[in-house]
Amino acid sequence: MKALAAMNEPNTKSFHAFLRKVPVLSGLVGPSLASVAGMLRQEKYQRGDIVFTEGELGRTMYVLFQGEVNVLRNNEAGEPVPIVRLGPGECFGEMALVELGPRSASVVATAPTTLYSLNNLDLYRLFHENNYAFVIVLQNICRLLSRRLRKADGRLAEFLSKKAAPSRAPRVKAKAATKVRRRAS
Repeated sequence: MKALAAMNEPNTKSFHAFLRKVPVLSGLVGPSLASVAGMLRQEKYQRGDIVFTEGELGRTMYVLFQGEVNVLRNNEAGEPVPIVRLGPGECFGEMALVELGPRSASVVATAPTTLYSLNNLDLYRLFHENNYAFVIVLQNICRLLSRRLRKADGRLAEFLSKKAAPSRAPRVKAKAATKVRRRAS
């Protein structure tokens, strides 16, 4: 069961140094970092506690401060399949700040874990109170999602190359791709 607490580290130098290392908050300094830090809420979980479940409505992103979590996605048979294990400095649930929709996976604490949460209303407040911080956070979320999509594409390509015969999809020649890039410039 989660315990929600007021944040006890928001104004310490070490906590701000930690936040600056979190990819989704990178680039925030001074008042912008303080604005975001002031919105974060601490949540504590014990081993086996569910942070959220696949399919439930998501409105909150989490930054992992201490501990670790497993991200699981149900397969076609409805069985949970581990996707990734996350540790301190990593975040999850960021899709909920971009798209208000059902969670794409479940997250379970695998050790005593401390998280800091930021929800969509906090992001809206940030938009009005500190537009620079809002833009940086959103830009970092987009970068994170892009990196994760590229990684998933790579895994999918590897999986398909091992499972199926060579694709019948036409190959794009390097020369043709260069021409397309030059026209787009």
